[in-house]
Amino acid sequence: MSHPQETRHALRAAFLGGLPIEQAALKADVPLATARRWKAAAASKGDDWDKFQAASLIVAGGGFDQAMGRVAAGVLLRCEALLDRIAQDAEIDPIEATKAVASLTDSLAKAHAAAKRLMPVTDRYAVAMDVLKRLAEHTMAKKPGAFAAELVELIEAFGVELGKAYG
Repeated sequence: MSHPQETRHALRAAFLGGLPIEQAALKADVPLATARRWKAAAASKGDDWDKFQAASLIVAGGGFDQAMGRVAAGVLLRCEALLDRIAQDAEIDPIEATKAVASLTDSLAKAHAAAKRLMPVTDRYAVAMDVLKRLAEHTMAKKPGAFAAELVELIEAFGVELGKAYG
């Protein structure tokens, strides 16, 4: 079935607007296979929708950190949707399900690695906050009482300083 050029434009616009290809295909009312084929054909001609999508998310507001947050949220939503589908669909081939989970896990790992490379300050901030949280939990377990309460108060104030330094 042939689709008008406007449908291709609608698919591309929906994808660049931040929708995963599956949702963009639904919005443009085209089969997923067709959407993937059009996206691949565009990429072969130098029109990389993924790069444009990332750039448009940054331009849309909030800067790079928020754009990466939206990308991470999208990947996590896909993970949850896949796991839900596998859990609910008794007919699904276990080998195909395993391949899908492996592929998504690989994508998640690559996205995490890219985020660490592109946002080293944010990554350091997350580690620093995690260390402070663990110190507070450890202190409360080992030395409950006034000392722990004072340390937690100091750590909360220091967290603000870390936010200024890394945020």
